[in-house]
Amino acid sequence: MNTILSILLSSQLLFTYYFYAAKQALERQEYDKALMTLRFCEELNPEDGTTQEYLGLIYDALGDTQKAERYFSRAYELDPYDLWKQYALHLSNSKDDADKKKILSILRRAAADHPKEEEPWQMLLKAEMMMGEYKRALVVQDHLDSIVGYDMYSAYTRYTIHRAMDKPKLAIADIERYLALDPREVNLQVLRVQMLEWMGAKWQVLEEGYQTVLALDPSNTLILNNYAYGLAIHGGDLKQAERMSQQTVREEPDNPIYLDTYAWILHLQGQDSLAAMYIRRAMEHLGNRNDKELKKHYKAIVKGEK
Repeated sequence: MNTILSILLSSQLLFTYYFYAAKQALERQEYDKALMTLRFCEELNPEDGTTQEYLGLIYDALGDTQKAERYFSRAYELDPYDLWKQYALHLSNSKDDADKKKILSILRRAAADHPKEEEPWQMLLKAEMMMGEYKRALVVQDHLDSIVGYDMYSAYTRYTIHRAMDKPKLAIADIERYLALDPREVNLQVLRVQMLEWMGAKWQVLEEGYQTVLALDPSNTLILNNYAYGLAIHGGDLKQAERMSQQTVREEPDNPIYLDTYAWILHLQGQDSLAAMYIRRAMEHLGNRNDKELKKHYKAIVKGEK
């Protein structure tokens, strides 16, 4: 056998032996042993990207972030097609804006290299949203829909993006598009009502939304509270409002918002002594939060008690 070929084969066998020994040591978290073994691998084949990535994983586990980044960067440089993920994950812990931009560059390339794989596109979606690149995020979500299909998570992501862009009409349209396919998805029904509240929808529209949610989830305390308060301030059935509000207070007796609603409904029925007890509890549990409406109710109820 040719002497050079023999040396090369011997070198490859040694590399394989040390590489798998290092991999096993790394899996057992025997970092000193893995590090020593990987040093042999690096000497035998300095152009092997996986060796560089494993070295990055070790230094990352040991808390040496600078060395870890150096090795992850080198691994990515050697094999950007396969060795993008650990580098991107490592950079995601950084607060440096330059590193965040670097993540976008890495993930955009990874997504382009793997057009039919969900993971790089999901990671890219999160990165685009984190960086406020909302229009790009919507394009990424379109591509994800083509890979895994349109679902509730797609609707929720689109809603989140459009809300962040201060486009409430588009946000609620995202929710309603999915609800047209699956009207029993209670979490999205709740989001829809919250958006309607935020947009200042008419009481009749809100009431229909509350009733839709409660038909699916009769014990939803958030909706029970909001519906009860809406009935109270829009001249609705105060006894019905009291029953719903009382249910929320039983479920969450320390929630200042629910206590406030219950106190105000009692106040509107002329029960100021009982209302005062609940509004005082609401104030006790409010902490340092500044709720102007609750404090306004407190003054009105305590004054009425006297």
